[in-house]
Amino acid sequence: MKTISLLILLGSIVFPLRAQETWTLERCIQYGLVHNTGIRRQEFEIAARKADLRQKQFAHLPLVGIQLTQGANWGRSVDMQELVIIRNKLTQATGASLNLSLPLFDGLSRHNTRLAARESLEAAQLDAGTLARSLTRDITRAWVELMLARQLHACTCESYATIVSQQERTAQLVAAGSQPKSALHEMDAQVASEKAAEIEAACRVRTALLTLGRLMNLSPEEVLTVDDSRDDDALARSVPYLSHTQVEDWLWQDPRIQCTRRHIAEAEHLHAAAKGAFLPSLSVTAGYGTYYSSAAEGSFFTQLDENRNPSLSFQLTIPVFDAMQRVSQARKSRLALEMSRLEAETVRIQVEEEIRSATIEAENGCQKYLSAQETLQAMQELLSVTEAKYNLGAASVLDYLIARNHHTQAVSDFLQAKWQYLFQLKLLEQYRP
Repeated sequence: MKTISLLILLGSIVFPLRAQETWTLERCIQYGLVHNTGIRRQEFEIAARKADLRQKQFAHLPLVGIQLTQGANWGRSVDMQELVIIRNKLTQATGASLNLSLPLFDGLSRHNTRLAARESLEAAQLDAGTLARSLTRDITRAWVELMLARQLHACTCESYATIVSQQERTAQLVAAGSQPKSALHEMDAQVASEKAAEIEAACRVRTALLTLGRLMNLSPEEVLTVDDSRDDDALARSVPYLSHTQVEDWLWQDPRIQCTRRHIAEAEHLHAAAKGAFLPSLSVTAGYGTYYSSAAEGSFFTQLDENRNPSLSFQLTIPVFDAMQRVSQARKSRLALEMSRLEAETVRIQVEEEIRSATIEAENGCQKYLSAQETLQAMQELLSVTEAKYNLGAASVLDYLIARNHHTQAVSDFLQAKWQYLFQLKLLEQYRP
């Protein structure tokens, strides 16, 4: 929670210069955490929970009030001293009192309510951490998709330039009689296909940029220059083996698991507060007041001094029957406690499945990456040999196009396997405590 608040402070100082800087993945994540509407909404929710906690804490303090009264009476009245009826005489009365009320015992309802509010605040703070992790995962996925789209676009541009050059070479071979004229038509069709692939790759780059900017809460008009540096060092890292003990450790450190534990504690305190309503309650009330009346003898200050009236009272309330209100409230709180425990078990199973699935997918991604790397090397050698034969007239244009299409598919598979593996590694790092 403190980390997110620090990021908000840094965002107001650093990020106005974003248009002149290159964005790395880390900067994209930091900016998204500062400006994402979901994170900011959770900040307001945390502030509301803090205010509720302060209200519950102040509930332990006594209630103090000052009461001032001023009254007037005219018409018929009775003089209690002379025992005669007074007609059409205006009388005025002034009073002041200080009252204090303090509950001494209420079945620990206020105490448990305060503890429940504290657990609710901690749960909201953990929810903010969960939102931050989810946003980090989404931004990482969008950033990886953008890197993949850019490299695929670069490959299609290079492939298009190469096939155009080869088209010119084919025209020379056809003119020299080394290749039939149909070879030039096939090469023209391949050039058109490569051009369409380049346009599609460029569109994919723009879409990926738009998705990343939306997650970061950037307007479509803002230019986002993303760092194209490769993270090849991460590919050399092996996927860690997770024992049962490590999985359990990762589970208990997960903010979603900790949040469900806070919700269980909150429900337990609310249930205890509901059960405390069945116990007797004891409160004390103290007061000090005085008054003045124009109908009585004596000056204003003399009456105030003579009419002083201190008071002290204790009130014991024993609940007997309230139309089953307390019983219903206790049953509801018990059901809420059982539901929170069931929700905690559901979340635990879900998080454990996510951690184990992330590990398995990272291991599979590593194998796919290594396999795609070997396939790409083989396709590169095949393309080099076929291209040399084609330039010498020893291979047909069909053989060359088949080898080239296989190489293009191998490049696409390799890039997808590489960036998918990188994403799985970064995803696995987020689960690490």
